[in-house]
Amino acid sequence: MTASSKFVAFDETGAVGLIRLDKPPVNALSRDVRTGILDAIAEASKHTQIKILLIYSAGSMFSAGADLKEFDTGFGEPSLQDVQAALERSRLPVVAAINGLALGGGLELAMACHYRVAHKNAKLGLPEITLGIIPGAGATQRLPRLIGARAALEMILSGAPISASEAKSKGLVDEVVEGDLRASALNFCERLLQNRLGPRPTSNLAAASSLTKADIAEALRAHARTLKGRTTQAFVVDAIKASALPFAEGIAVEAELAQKSLASRESQALRHIFLAERESGKVAGLPARAQEQEAEIKRVAIIGAGTMGSAIAIAFADAGRTVTLIDNSQTALARSREVIASTYASSVKRGRILQEIAHERIARIAAGMQLADAADADLVIEAVFEDLDLKKQVLSALDSILPSDHLLASNTSTLSVTELARATAHPGRVLGLHFFAPANVTRLLEIVRGNDTSGETLATALQVAKLLKKNPVVSRDAFGFIGNRMMLDGYFREAEQLLLEGASPMQVDAALERFGFAMGPQRVSDLGGNDVGTKTRIQLYKRESRPDPYFVIADRLTELGWLGQKTGRGFYRYESGSRDAMPDPEVTALIETLAAQRNMVRRDIKDDEIVERCILSLINVGAMVLEQGIASRASDIDVVWTSGYGFPRHLGGPMFYADTLGLGHVAERIRYYHEKLGHYWRPAELIERLAAANSTFERSTLADDSAKR
Repeated sequence: MTASSKFVAFDETGAVGLIRLDKPPVNALSRDVRTGILDAIAEASKHTQIKILLIYSAGSMFSAGADLKEFDTGFGEPSLQDVQAALERSRLPVVAAINGLALGGGLELAMACHYRVAHKNAKLGLPEITLGIIPGAGATQRLPRLIGARAALEMILSGAPISASEAKSKGLVDEVVEGDLRASALNFCERLLQNRLGPRPTSNLAAASSLTKADIAEALRAHARTLKGRTTQAFVVDAIKASALPFAEGIAVEAELAQKSLASRESQALRHIFLAERESGKVAGLPARAQEQEAEIKRVAIIGAGTMGSAIAIAFADAGRTVTLIDNSQTALARSREVIASTYASSVKRGRILQEIAHERIARIAAGMQLADAADADLVIEAVFEDLDLKKQVLSALDSILPSDHLLASNTSTLSVTELARATAHPGRVLGLHFFAPANVTRLLEIVRGNDTSGETLATALQVAKLLKKNPVVSRDAFGFIGNRMMLDGYFREAEQLLLEGASPMQVDAALERFGFAMGPQRVSDLGGNDVGTKTRIQLYKRESRPDPYFVIADRLTELGWLGQKTGRGFYRYESGSRDAMPDPEVTALIETLAAQRNMVRRDIKDDEIVERCILSLINVGAMVLEQGIASRASDIDVVWTSGYGFPRHLGGPMFYADTLGLGHVAERIRYYHEKLGHYWRPAELIERLAAANSTFERSTLADDSAKR
């Protein structure tokens, strides 16, 4: 006898009723799945021969949780709570067999079952805090009853999944098995029946012991860095506290707090970014299948064994690809080997990978000194110095070596990909792959589409991003592309202007770090090297001009050899072996001199003005990038800045943040600074147009996407 709905099947074997979840790819607990589970429970109740129920997955994971679309459209009936209530009051014991991932609502579903069996490779977690919400289907009440309030608080604040063995040690699962999970779970069911063990509703377990102030303080301190500027953790704490109440009272408290967290601006911003990252890899005009299939890239060559080239090599080795790192300097190659070995040694020391895996990955990276060593590569990435003529020479030489259908990419951060490509005979196979330091860690990959880049080349680049587990954002070809254009013509430029007007580097950095940036602009410049920006501007000035003052401080520091941390001084001083930034009176004097040369009267500047001007300038240039078609969507800009430049995720990215401020307000304040400061504070036409229409960047982009379709 079998019965099934579209995504949930019911069957039986002996005394066991089988409820199989089958909604690829992640078994999201959408309304149709919830209905199917309730129907299966009802069907089982009609058959007296069935003595126990087993819920399992037909796919590679148990369930990744809720269907995110329902957060905005509404969940509808039956709710997950309705399903959980049916499971807990079942006259039959219910067992969950967990494979792959049980996340969010998927784990909440499993916790409402009476027993849990997990495969040894399974991961269990509650990642809701990364979306600015608390688990709203009983996790804050059931988890403390299973593993204790302190451990539950830690697990929910972390958002990270735990292993099956850790879940067993905590009491979250009853048994961990190897091999065939379904067969092992059926065996577990038979043993329950033999031992006459009946239903064991989690909600009937004793209430959790109360959290102490010390418990809360310790847990919040442990996650202070990742939760900086956030508010969701307060909801989590209050919900866990409620687990000391009778279950019905605690679940009511959780429901109220969950609704508040869902309605918060923080949650809206984090859910916006989550969905934006999913959307960023989709490009109009390219078949979805072409973008999603696995990249046919087995061998990769990287030209340039500097810091960036070495990190790119690590990224591909981590992805299981064979890499040849090429440089004409034996010294550079030797230094690169040391950097690669050190990076993997650090990963082993931190417990991120095993030593044998580190050895395997290091072995995938070979060295070469001739461009000819790249001849058999499916993809070649040049990562030489940011010099247009040098890059053109390298790409032209590679073009004559590689088969014409193999990809050729530049890691340029600002130069014209179109011009670089036209130095080759096959410009259609050339594009920009702009990695962000450190390339083996940072999630962003800016894919730059030159005027001649073919659709096939672009689709393969998107597949490469997927292979490397990076967030791809496609940019049209223009100075600085998306991120660096906004940084150099907006955010960093305004930070320097504020220094000339009277703020100190430390004040500017501190104000923007309090806003939520991971690191202030002057500290970023010192970390990467002030000469990097200067070299970029030298290339820019060959094609375009910018009104003075434009990075006059950073360029003067470069002239003096004060390049940042690598020379012990830049915007700040650094003691030998230390990264602690200390004020430098000589830099203050230098800034005062540069200001005086421009007849600028320095003044005291409030932190609020620093933040407003830096963020508004960022938004204004972002609007120009959008209206010029360099970025396709406002949400793509948000992905660039949250994934690659440290803009706080909980504010949603600069364009989403502008929408939350209201574009009327944004336009008004930009006009104010235009009148006060002139020249580059001209409001973007797009902002003026949207403000006049009482619209937003998001609505504008959605309308544009709809028109394209």
